[in-house]
Amino acid sequence: MLFGRKICFFLIFITLCVFGESVAAPLRLHDENRVLSATQTRYLENLAKEVAQKAGFNLSVVLLEDSRNKRDFSPDSNEILLYTAFVQHLHHVQLGKNLESFLPKSTIEKLQQEFLFPEYKSARYDKGTLLLAYHLSKELARAKGTTLATEPPEFESAGSLNAAGWAFVAIIFSLVFYALYKRGRRTSAGSTSRRFHYGRFGWR
Repeated sequence: MLFGRKICFFLIFITLCVFGESVAAPLRLHDENRVLSATQTRYLENLAKEVAQKAGFNLSVVLLEDSRNKRDFSPDSNEILLYTAFVQHLHHVQLGKNLESFLPKSTIEKLQQEFLFPEYKSARYDKGTLLLAYHLSKELARAKGTTLATEPPEFESAGSLNAAGWAFVAIIFSLVFYALYKRGRRTSAGSTSRRFHYGRFGWR
C-alpha cells in the first residue's frame, strides 16, 4: 500500500514537472544542423518566455538544411514562425491568425531586409536568425501595447578573439619567449666556454 502511494506521488510529480516546463518554455525550436549555440538557444528561450508572459504569443524557429520530404511547419493561432531551408535558399515569416492584424507584411519584409538577409549572405546564420527573432518580437510586443526588457543579442565583432582565443595566444607567446630565452642562455654559455678555453689554454 505504501509502495503504491509512493508510485502515485512520483507520477504526479513527473506530470507537474512536464506541465510546468511546457508552460515555462513557449519556444518551439527545430534546429536541424545546430546552427545556434547553447548560449544562443538559451537567449531565444528567455526571449520566448518574456513575449509569452507580456504579449501573449509564442515564438517558433525552424532551421532546416533541406525542406524536401520534411513535415509541414505552420504556426499556431498565437505563434510567430521563422522558417529557413538553406538548400532551397528559402526564408519566410508566418503569423498565426490571431497575430496577423498586429504586424503588417511590409514591416516583416523591412526587418528581414535590415537584419536577416545581410547576415545570411555572409553565412552568419545564427546572427541573422537571432536578430530577426528579437526585432520581430519587439515590434509585435509594441503593437500589442507592451515593451520587452530583453536586450538585443550580442555578438563578437569579426576578427575579435574570445577568452579561449586570447588564452591560446598567451600560451603561444609564452612558449616562444621561453624558447628564445633558453636559446639565448645556451648561446651565452657557449660564448663564455669558448672565451675561457682560449683564454686559459690558447693564449697563455
